[in-house]
Amino acid sequence: MRLRAQLETLEVSELIWFLRADESLRVRDLIVAFDMDEFAQIGSDMKQRPRWKLLVWIEGVLVLLWGGLKMVPWIEEKGAGGAVDLLLVLLVFVVALIWLLLLSGLRWKVRLIGAAVMLALLGLVKMDGHTGSFFPQFSWRWTKESAKAMPEVTGTVAKEGTLISTEGAEHFARFLGAEMKNWVSGALLPEGWSNSKPKELWRKQIGEGWAAFSVAGGFAYTLEQRGEQETTICYELRTGDVVWVHGEDVRFEESMGDDGPRSTPTVVDGKVFSYGATGILNCLDARTGEMIWGKDVLVEVGQQVPAWAKSCSPLVVDGKVIVTLGKEAEKNLAAFNILNGELVWRAGDYSSSYASPVVATLAGKRQIVAIQQKSVDGYEIESGEILWSFPIGNPQGNCASPLIVDDTVITSSGYGYGTHRIKITPMAEGEGFGAEEMWHSRKLKAKFANMVVKDGNVYGLNEGRLVCLNLKDGSLRWRGSNFGHGQLLGVGDHMIVQTENGGISIVEISPEEEKVVGEFDALEHRTWNNPVLAGRILLVRNDREAIAFEFLR
Repeated sequence: MRLRAQLETLEVSELIWFLRADESLRVRDLIVAFDMDEFAQIGSDMKQRPRWKLLVWIEGVLVLLWGGLKMVPWIEEKGAGGAVDLLLVLLVFVVALIWLLLLSGLRWKVRLIGAAVMLALLGLVKMDGHTGSFFPQFSWRWTKESAKAMPEVTGTVAKEGTLISTEGAEHFARFLGAEMKNWVSGALLPEGWSNSKPKELWRKQIGEGWAAFSVAGGFAYTLEQRGEQETTICYELRTGDVVWVHGEDVRFEESMGDDGPRSTPTVVDGKVFSYGATGILNCLDARTGEMIWGKDVLVEVGQQVPAWAKSCSPLVVDGKVIVTLGKEAEKNLAAFNILNGELVWRAGDYSSSYASPVVATLAGKRQIVAIQQKSVDGYEIESGEILWSFPIGNPQGNCASPLIVDDTVITSSGYGYGTHRIKITPMAEGEGFGAEEMWHSRKLKAKFANMVVKDGNVYGLNEGRLVCLNLKDGSLRWRGSNFGHGQLLGVGDHMIVQTENGGISIVEISPEEEKVVGEFDALEHRTWNNPVLAGRILLVRNDREAIAFEFLR
């Protein structure tokens, strides 16, 4: 009776606690104290109490497992960190859903409503691309689309007599700059600039694609996807006004690399050479945009578009425009006459890469240096004859352009491969050239970001993290911040680092440590495009927006 009196004074929640705390309490004692209906209700309430500890324990194990995987060197070397992150997100969601439906202990009505809410929230988001580490990016379904639905754009022809010059620091007329070293000479950044954010000249929505700008004669040229048209567009440098537009009725779409053109136009002698995602090569008047000649080079040579589209920027040298071709494993470097577009020669032994060829003097011989799928090679400019070849053994995708330092070639690739420095030497009279490896380092794996060399050191993004290597032996000097899969541009004693999320950082070049001297916000979405500095005007863009900044003195 005393037990009954004690139990009758308790609330249901207190009784449940009491039952769990006193294991000596027998079921028959409860039956005596309460009628069967009350007791059944208590049991029901106990069953409906959520098992939160189970959920927390399982999700905690997943997080610990994720942390352990992120510390595995192989994961970093292969650039698989994004895949590990994605796996964690998926498992957390799936485990939470399974717990809710099968293990939570909640009433079925509550379980079903909760599962419906979770699935509805999932349906409200859409995949909006992915990072360079292959981690998906999401946005709400009602957010504005990118330039897929942009209206057609028209321009006003530039004034008669406009001089299209490509000389001087105020120009950046081809991919990676005048010397194709991803470098701008001269002290073009003002002292103490970090205390004075650069002035924004203009900002505007643009079409899709991963091209950069080329700048010449006060105009900026780029490639964009505008709806169903792949367009070469000329903007006024200081105003952003559209000068002219040339469109081709073609659209490239790819789920991993995203949509639109990838290559940067080249401006030479009053002409603009553009190379589209599907292999359309155009020669246009730089002042008016009128076509001089154009051709679908892949159709002409009977090859297919590579998986991630054509991305090499045209190399114009000695009256020829040089581009890489398709994915077939033969003769994938081609030279065309700049006057009429006629094929001059084809060369190469492997499928083409996604890197741009460069012109350089190595071992006293002026030549073309181009990366293929499985090798880096030197080519005779007039005939396309292979002068030397070095196997690099990465069939997954070579994207960064070769960097020339003295008589050596520096190549870098992601997916665990790393960086090579290759020495080119002349052989005996009439026997060509030799290519010898000086060093190979996996401390710098530049997936598609181009590198910078200064004062005996190599700077680059190692799967997104800024590192410095000793140029002499490839040893690691320092490992800095994670900027994501962005891009670099050397400027005097600094580097402009455009982060993958669209920010701009200015890093002082130093072999001792990473020195970020300033940073500011620019773009607001994933950015893989190369920044361009023409004089004191910095041009940045991604697949949605372009901005021009001016560094003030």
